[in-house]
Amino acid sequence: MKLLMYGVNRDTVSSQDIHRYSLTQSARREHLHDIAAFNGVKEVVLLVTDSRNEYYLFVDEKDFKHGDLLRYLSHYTDKMLEEVILETYSKFNEDVVKHLLHVSSSIELSTNHTSEPVDVIDNALMNAVEEQTAGNVLHTLFKKAVDFSLDLCERQSLEPLLQGDVSRAVRLIRTTQNSHGANHYLVIGSEGLTNQVIKHLSGTDQGSLTVLNRSHESEQSVDELKQWLQITNQSNLLKNIHLVDSSQLLYRLAKSDVIIIGPSEKNLWISEELINEMKILRPTLKRQLFFDFSFSQDETVFSRYNELIYKHIEDEPKKVFLDEKVEAAHTAYDELISVMTNQYMIHYNQLQECHPIIPAIKKELNSRRKCLTKRISQQV
Repeated sequence: MKLLMYGVNRDTVSSQDIHRYSLTQSARREHLHDIAAFNGVKEVVLLVTDSRNEYYLFVDEKDFKHGDLLRYLSHYTDKMLEEVILETYSKFNEDVVKHLLHVSSSIELSTNHTSEPVDVIDNALMNAVEEQTAGNVLHTLFKKAVDFSLDLCERQSLEPLLQGDVSRAVRLIRTTQNSHGANHYLVIGSEGLTNQVIKHLSGTDQGSLTVLNRSHESEQSVDELKQWLQITNQSNLLKNIHLVDSSQLLYRLAKSDVIIIGPSEKNLWISEELINEMKILRPTLKRQLFFDFSFSQDETVFSRYNELIYKHIEDEPKKVFLDEKVEAAHTAYDELISVMTNQYMIHYNQLQECHPIIPAIKKELNSRRKCLTKRISQQV
């Protein structure tokens, strides 16, 4: 049994040809099921972004033929097999684990290494779980990568390498919020950036998360967060996630410890009038952090109240560290990658002893395998 990864990205494929590898949502589903039907494939997860396509496989190497996947990509892209071979990079076993951890790290190690936000990693896992092509081995691997990504912000030794907006926002919220007991979060304007911050904050205490329902994107964000909690074995937190309309804004605002306003919000949400109404509901104001990604709020409103703290991303500027600090951070990061990889490989070896077969879709996939083999052979 072996872990494999095959990928293409903008460094390995010319800008004129990269579009040939692009995948719609329906094409992604088709690829998952087609590849799961190959001889020897036990599990498959597909990670797709604008800059890369990566196929993560758990295979029985006695039956799996590398050429099957390469011919499949050749057929899909309408490119010569020799071209696909040259454009494709691959890794196996420990190197697959290290690669995925690097991809999920939010750390830019070099100009030719790009990481991906945590949303990309867990969306790849959620899609494979939904399509029933991920089993214990790849599920555990991708969950490890998600946990790794979310854990990095908590490691002070790595701060010189983590200067992106998400990392800086999480650090600023952490240092400002209530450190005793549960924290209650209110999100106004749920979108990509705020979703990533939420995932770093969820699960760290037993407070609540409320998202103001502003659009279909808000509903979708909450649905995805709930699905993510289930897949990452945090179902106990589902009861703490709420989607509310504007009629509940005042109550939720009064209850919250941290209010996060998304970058696309244009409305002036927090006014003097609203704060006065909140004081009626809660006569004694409590310490609250308003973190504004949008810069659309009137900062002077908050200056009149000692309990209300207004912050935005520029309050946590990107820091410049001495070369020695950066080098020490790289060393700590490399050591962490090695530790995490070794931990996973120990668990991986244990999983192989009791690996389940992918659910009953195997019967259907076996029949599709015959059609697929015929289709590819005709192309070749």
